[in-house]
Amino acid sequence: MDSGGAADAATADPPSTHRRFRPWEGEAQRADKVLVALIVARGVYGLAMVPLIPLMLDPHPVLIQLISGSSIADVVVGARVRVGDVSWPVAILAGLPLWVLTDWIYWWAGRRWGDRALVALLSRSGRPDAHARAKRVEQVMHRLGPSAVLLAWFLPVPSFLVYAAAGTARMRLWVFLVLDVLGTALTVAILVTLGYLVGRRAVDLVEAFNRYAALTAVALVVLLVLVHLVRRRSDRRAARRAGSSGGA
Repeated sequence: MDSGGAADAATADPPSTHRRFRPWEGEAQRADKVLVALIVARGVYGLAMVPLIPLMLDPHPVLIQLISGSSIADVVVGARVRVGDVSWPVAILAGLPLWVLTDWIYWWAGRRWGDRALVALLSRSGRPDAHARAKRVEQVMHRLGPSAVLLAWFLPVPSFLVYAAAGTARMRLWVFLVLDVLGTALTVAILVTLGYLVGRRAVDLVEAFNRYAALTAVALVVLLVLVHLVRRRSDRRAARRAGSSGGA
């Protein structure tokens, strides 16, 4: 990895609040547009799952585990394993598809955009210190090497940043996919085992959680939408002020 480029990224001025940071140089190519669409679609899909998880968790835990990758669903399915409703192989395998089918998107972002992918992902989440945090993620990747992907769920940084850093480090796709599958399977196995050990108490906790979680989930989605709208309005005002001051 180019240490000079990393140093430049760390010392460069952060993107202005009224202009969205773009990880590509010049005009966006078709691959850039596809990649952005995939990242946005993954985020929207995750939000769509928020109200569905509490609604489907009790009657269809394996299904919600399969389509949402929810950690809570992993624990509940583990409790169902203990009572004989679900087998161990099904409990482990059902927790893999969502992550295995989408984690590579962030690897591709890092592979295509380099260090700028980390800054873009952090800027998109509203981090004002995106450049500094991107540098720290790269340091973690450099220190741990390929094992960072294997242990992504246990590191003190979001896993999608680790995957993007794997792409910037030029990790081959097949190596990334193998490590991603193994790391996700390890995480799911731990959560399912936790549910198995807790047993009925896990199911009771979920039933109590379900009484309020649906309303809480809907309120959370509404709050996120409102925050997004307020931020967009603020960005537009900042852009208009910058345009008027530039014209003057």
